[in-house]
Amino acid sequence: MKNRRKPIPEQMDLLALMEQGKMTDQQMNTLKGIVALRGQGPQWRGDSIVPPGSLLDEMASLFRRTTDFPLELPVIMTLHALAAYMLKRGAEASIGGTRVRPDLWTTLLAPSSAGKTKTTTVIKKVMPLHLFPEVTTAARFIIDLTEHNHSAWFQDEWAQLLKRMESQTYAEELRDYLLRLHDNNPISRRTKTEEVAVADPALVVLGTTVEQTFLENVSAESMLDGFMQRFGFIIADLDPSRTPDMFPIYRVEEPTNLDPLHKAWQKLKDIPLHSDYEISREAEKAYVDGFRAHYHRHREIPASFFRRVMWRTFKYALVYHVLLGKDSKVLDAQDVGWAMRVSEMHLADSRRLLERYNLTKLEALVVKAEALQAKLGRRPSTRELISGVRGINNANMARFILELMCPPPAANDNIAGGTQADDPSKRG
Repeated sequence: MKNRRKPIPEQMDLLALMEQGKMTDQQMNTLKGIVALRGQGPQWRGDSIVPPGSLLDEMASLFRRTTDFPLELPVIMTLHALAAYMLKRGAEASIGGTRVRPDLWTTLLAPSSAGKTKTTTVIKKVMPLHLFPEVTTAARFIIDLTEHNHSAWFQDEWAQLLKRMESQTYAEELRDYLLRLHDNNPISRRTKTEEVAVADPALVVLGTTVEQTFLENVSAESMLDGFMQRFGFIIADLDPSRTPDMFPIYRVEEPTNLDPLHKAWQKLKDIPLHSDYEISREAEKAYVDGFRAHYHRHREIPASFFRRVMWRTFKYALVYHVLLGKDSKVLDAQDVGWAMRVSEMHLADSRRLLERYNLTKLEALVVKAEALQAKLGRRPSTRELISGVRGINNANMARFILELMCPPPAANDNIAGGTQADDPSKRG
């Protein structure tokens, strides 16, 4: 029997959210951005983000040969481990007057028993990895941050923690602390006996969870809010060509299998790290060209949403500079090129994840509404959408759909009779 997806609870669904009219401007802006993207099906995309001959390449090759784990898991975890290694040693850059650090924040969705613990063990055998303790309460988080600042926070059961932050008093302060942490703003907490403070907080954050668990604990409303958009998303799919029966014993930790990784790390550990990397004109141009090219392929993407995702490119560029074995303090176009591919993967997987919240049905309604618009030769009113498009049930849904629709061609505006004031949609 095939595994069937459990139905998403109503409060998690985009259509239910639309009917209730509970979308903020920021959430709508994010949704518009994701709708404008074109999704990718389940496939291994690592070839586009793994430089040949690098530590990342050796890691992916090892897990491909010896396990049935989704390869996104070792690749993304290794990138974040290297980022934490650099963060601990003070590596940073500046672009446009803004400080950039390799403090990556990512939510990784992987099947149950996908190999996070085993992958962490392998990474720790190959390179230094200072792990932040898994978090339970806000109070404990501050104490741990004083002792483990600038480390790697690999949090399992990430979705459950996100839900606790929204629903339980002992964890709700954690959300505020994480917002401060993301911006590297000071964090403090007063207890009965003392004040605990961290002046320069920064962590590499990698939250892992099962996709279905994420859907059951994180609503569409939460998925689109500003807090969740601080994370890049990666979906790790099982590889149908590497099935469990091929690997009765995981031999990933055998010394002969680890040797190539040790050699790759030896080449990297002696590379001097700088506290003030420069972003060359060529690197900046590569970013600008890539930003514009990707943006113009999806002109409907709101700029604020797009900028938030693409800004991670500079964080990844720092990591790729070292991963590629470069000892200079100047980031180049090649570093940015590799990094931008990861940012594009985050964009694609943000869309794939939102499809689980009935995005496809939402888009079908938008297509029908745009067909009605083309027939009318003008922008329809909310009443016309409710009466003319099956599935649009109330004014909230109609207004929501109007926000997502492409505007009618300029030539058609005159057919309806002239001024914007005459547009029925402006009268509701």
